[in-house]
Amino acid sequence: MLFSNVYVSEEIKKRLKLTVKNQRVSHAQLFLGSEGTHTLGLALAYAQYINCKHRSDQDACGVCESCKKYQLLAHPDLHFFFPNATNNSIKKDPKSSDYYSEWREIVGSTHALFTLNEWYQKIEIENKQAIINTRDVEDLLYKASMKPYEAEYKVFIIWMIEKLRFDAATKLLKTLEEPDGKTLFILITENHDKVLNTILSRTQLLKVNKLTTPQLVEVLMHEKNYDNDMANYIALSSDNNLILAMNTVIDQEAEQHNLNLFVSFMRLAYQFAYPSQSFDFSKLMDCVSDIESLGREKQKDFLRYAIVFVRNNMLLDYQLNDLLKISKQEHEYLVKLKNFIHKNNASIYYKLLNDAILHIESNVNAKMVFTDLLFSISNVLLKYKIA
Repeated sequence: MLFSNVYVSEEIKKRLKLTVKNQRVSHAQLFLGSEGTHTLGLALAYAQYINCKHRSDQDACGVCESCKKYQLLAHPDLHFFFPNATNNSIKKDPKSSDYYSEWREIVGSTHALFTLNEWYQKIEIENKQAIINTRDVEDLLYKASMKPYEAEYKVFIIWMIEKLRFDAATKLLKTLEEPDGKTLFILITENHDKVLNTILSRTQLLKVNKLTTPQLVEVLMHEKNYDNDMANYIALSSDNNLILAMNTVIDQEAEQHNLNLFVSFMRLAYQFAYPSQSFDFSKLMDCVSDIESLGREKQKDFLRYAIVFVRNNMLLDYQLNDLLKISKQEHEYLVKLKNFIHKNNASIYYKLLNDAILHIESNVNAKMVFTDLLFSISNVLLKYKIA
């Protein structure tokens, strides 16, 4: 992959290219970027640039034998390790190399833009807990002990290093700290706090921030041929998550359904917070059941829609109406709910909704997640209502 095809800030690309130019490539680097950042693509572009035979100050050449093999993810000195588990084909002792074919397919088809859950779906592990295991580390140590076949650097990309088992990590530490020859370890994570301290202390950290809204708008206009208004709407509604933004298909019917569902959800939360004698608990459970029936991905879509609604209420609260890219009906509901969703409680809504997404992704029972969410929002409405 070329740097020119990676969607991160130019400053980060420049910093990495300077490490090569100044011959100051750190042998163990940790790329930290939240879900929706192009960290894997950046790692691939950096590795290809380092081993390119005719690189320039701007990018790898893309045409030398090394670049061709890198672009196919088939270079003999490029190695990948990632979370894995058994499935219907690999029934015992799985390791990353068992899934290289699926890995090349998903990286190539998505331009290295995919989530951990999408990877799990690709390798069909169902609800199993995927890890980077001791067999992976033993394989890595064996390959790290060998001389490069043809490149200047052996490159090991470990995707989602936070999934590395503790007992596997202890085997890796010495090689990570003092590798043989020109060896580059690029570790990728979405969660700094879940990476073992012994790993953190042996790596050089590179933070990869989400694209700014103007940067993401530019990408969407170029890659998806959206006009400025549509690109702005998608960038804002995706919370600048590049993966979500690139995969977004505007479905007006789905948007209307999410709006109606959110309004019903908020109305029930209000009724629970300020109950009357006629409050009907069956309506509350019916609403939760309706959300449960959507399935996990649509449940997450609903929660993301709710997050966007909260953000739009913030824009309205700060009188930034020019930034609102919404329908007339959505605007009417924003006005109706402005006394309940505002700058004093928006951060609480964000946390509740994002926590709910994490719980859904972790396969927590959806009925429990949304019942708890409704009760939590009721408490917010009680505490932060504007008279």
